[in-house]
Amino acid sequence: MKIIQNQAEYIGESFSDYDFSELSLSETRFQRCNFKGSVMPSFSAFHCVFEDCDFSFARLNGSVHRSSLFLNCIFRAANLFSAEFLECKCTGSTFAGADLSALELRGGDYSYTIFNDSDLRGWNLRGLKFENAFLQNCRLEKADLRETNLRHAVLSGANLEYTDLRGADLTGVDFSSIRMKQTKIDLAQAILVAEAMGCVCL
Repeated sequence: MKIIQNQAEYIGESFSDYDFSELSLSETRFQRCNFKGSVMPSFSAFHCVFEDCDFSFARLNGSVHRSSLFLNCIFRAANLFSAEFLECKCTGSTFAGADLSALELRGGDYSYTIFNDSDLRGWNLRGLKFENAFLQNCRLEKADLRETNLRHAVLSGANLEYTDLRGADLTGVDFSSIRMKQTKIDLAQAILVAEAMGCVCL
């Protein structure tokens, strides 16, 4: 079994089915590495970098990631139950198809990230960055999206009923197929939504 060390760099290596349980890493870099099917409950990463890595079918339940980068990574069919991403940058990564139950996202950048068809009902996503993110058909009822950056995010088919959007940047969002009922928005957003739907504000 490979011995993984802190402050090391791993390029193009396979950790498929590797047991990371309760392992704690800091300042370690992984590039183009394969984590398919890896066992990672209670794994923690601090200031680590994962670039172009594949976490498909990995068990990341209960894992904690602080100030780490996940760039263009794949989490398809991964188990992220009760995992925590704290101040992480996950740009270009794919979370669609993963088990996101009780996942906590606190701070961080999720620009260009794919969450299509995910159930995010009631999530606290306040202040996160989802610029150009893909949130198609996501269930976002009662989610807290206050002050969230949703510039040019793709939200077609998403359900935003009872969602709080006040202060969020909705520039470039197509509202034509978004479900909105009792959705909380501020005055500036009301004008933006109206104009996007073809209304003329006089």
